[in-house]
Amino acid sequence: MLDKISKNSLFDSIENINGVGPKTSILFEKLCGNRIIDLLLTIPRNYKKRKYIQNISDDYLKKEIALIVSVVKHLPQFNPKMPYKILCDNNNNEIEIIFFRGYLKFLKKILPSGEKKVICGKLEKLGNKYQIIHPETISPIEELPFLHGSLSVYALTRGLIMSVYRKTISKSLDRLIEIPEWINKDVLKKNNWRSWKQTVELVHKPKELNNEKIKKLRERLAFDEALSHYIKLLVTKEKIKKNICHKIEVDNKIKEKIISRIPFKLTESQLKVIKEIEDDIKKENSMLRLLQGDVGSGKTIVALITLVNVLKKNIQAAIMVPTEILAIQHYNYFSNLFKDTKVKIVLLTSKINSKEKESIKKKIEDGEAQIIIGTHAIFQKNINFKKLGYVVIDEQHRFGVHQKFQLSAKGCNPHILVMTATPIPRTLALTMYGNMNISKITEMPSNRKEIETITMSSNKISKIIKSLKNIIDKKLNAFWICPLIDESEKLDLTAATKRFEKLKKFFGNYVGIIHGKMSIEEKKEIIDKFKSKKILILVSTTIVEVGIDVPDATIMIIEESNRFGLSQLHQLRGRIGRSDKKSTCVLIYKEKNLNEYSKKRINTIKNITDGFKIAEEDLKLRGFGEILGTRQSGYQLFKILDPLTDIKIMENALIEAKSIFEKRNTIKKTDKEIINLYLKIYSQSSSLKYISIA
Repeated sequence: MLDKISKNSLFDSIENINGVGPKTSILFEKLCGNRIIDLLLTIPRNYKKRKYIQNISDDYLKKEIALIVSVVKHLPQFNPKMPYKILCDNNNNEIEIIFFRGYLKFLKKILPSGEKKVICGKLEKLGNKYQIIHPETISPIEELPFLHGSLSVYALTRGLIMSVYRKTISKSLDRLIEIPEWINKDVLKKNNWRSWKQTVELVHKPKELNNEKIKKLRERLAFDEALSHYIKLLVTKEKIKKNICHKIEVDNKIKEKIISRIPFKLTESQLKVIKEIEDDIKKENSMLRLLQGDVGSGKTIVALITLVNVLKKNIQAAIMVPTEILAIQHYNYFSNLFKDTKVKIVLLTSKINSKEKESIKKKIEDGEAQIIIGTHAIFQKNINFKKLGYVVIDEQHRFGVHQKFQLSAKGCNPHILVMTATPIPRTLALTMYGNMNISKITEMPSNRKEIETITMSSNKISKIIKSLKNIIDKKLNAFWICPLIDESEKLDLTAATKRFEKLKKFFGNYVGIIHGKMSIEEKKEIIDKFKSKKILILVSTTIVEVGIDVPDATIMIIEESNRFGLSQLHQLRGRIGRSDKKSTCVLIYKEKNLNEYSKKRINTIKNITDGFKIAEEDLKLRGFGEILGTRQSGYQLFKILDPLTDIKIMENALIEAKSIFEKRNTIKKTDKEIINLYLKIYSQSSSLKYISIA
């Protein structure tokens, strides 16, 4: 039975659903994941009631209806600014389908004259003429059963229409089978929850639109998701506790030597965190610690000071970062600090040429390389360490837990320090990383001046360009960030290239450009020129969000800032203000794209500089999932659960998870299989996706 369930088609790709082609499958994957179960666990955002009517009348005005019409003709449009009208017939009643924005060819294709279609939308009347303006759906008659009654409303992406989404959900629900419960019967009864299968079915197709009943359905699925998350955290924490590693004695001599080379005084907060980490690495058990700190708070130097302790015992340290730019940045910085020592530092990224890569691999394997800095390339299968004892993962929100374990598995139970410059309120940090000890740098270096943030309409760009002449005259550095558009690197690159060409007309060779399509050598050359002031204005895509540290960078211009999230704006702003010079961040926006939500976001970043306060505001504006994102649409740790509003659910799920975990050694084999099946079901929405209970 369980074997049949585990191999159930729910775990198949969405593309396996009849009627879903490769292109549509990609759109679904963008929204929810690539498995059928991922689609079913992406619950509706709200619901609506739509009535199917055979004959239109005034009784249905301003109401949502589904209506079968015959397309009579497309009415000529003499003025392109005027609405486009399509005359239709409903049982001898005339009705006009109105489009204010529409392409003639497209409309003639989906509403060809002489054919019958189902039109869904709100019935209007102008004079004595019935109208539906911009219908929600235009569908073949055979799809009528999916288009009326109690309807679920889902979040969509460009290219995916609601009728296709609902039809795909309906076909997916046909694959559901009853699964034995993993939640305690008393808990189910107390909360009046239905079975898991019934819950999934009814949350998509409720028999009645009763808010309390729908709330109960969502509550059950949120509990399941929280339970899965906490069990996985408990399992990973136990695995780490069992890891016996090399005890590392703190080497104050080498530590003081490195500190003496730092051109600034460490803050009390940094010193406190260093001690917390050193206390961890003295123990026999492997360290797993999360280091939080605002942009520019000095997390990297803390990591460096603590990892030097391993070098005395000829133990290797690895630093994994998300971008090549950041890897280069760290490599140059570390190399400078160790320039007259015997410590061997290597840089490893995917874009290093094959010959050099082989040489680096050999140095790592032989133990010659003591500090290894790189991107995801350092945890690939063909990279073998001689004695890896300390792992630092920078910008941890960009890596999944399975990647971290892939890297840690290469060593002898190494100590793991993960860092993030995306500040997270402590309660949420504990929720997400409950398997880690948490350190927090709360102070900024004393020599930093607060960054002035101003907003400006895009129609004043010429004024901004003229003001950059002062930057050129004073030999200071400026960033000009171009927007990320629909996550398309091609479009992103085009925007940056155009801005680069325009600025080059004014400032010649003082302007440079950097983007993701460049080779590592090209990026390094541009960064070096920017730092040495051969280039003073750097046009870039968002790849500089992390990684470039230029003390004399005093201007950050972010074009179309309304397209960015708060966290990302804060990260970008953190590229400047790294000296005692006055720094300014300019947020450019387009008036026509500035809605109320965008205004709140821009005003927040303008008025608040504390990253932790910004994170809290971001939570209020956008919800939990998006503050950790690497893209504007947001990465979600959870599909259903909202840690801001579901605190009670999470508390109860933690109690249940601990109960299951404590009894794990006495649980029957079949019950363990049931638990692991649910962990598999909820694997896509968690970075702890490869964890199961033994």
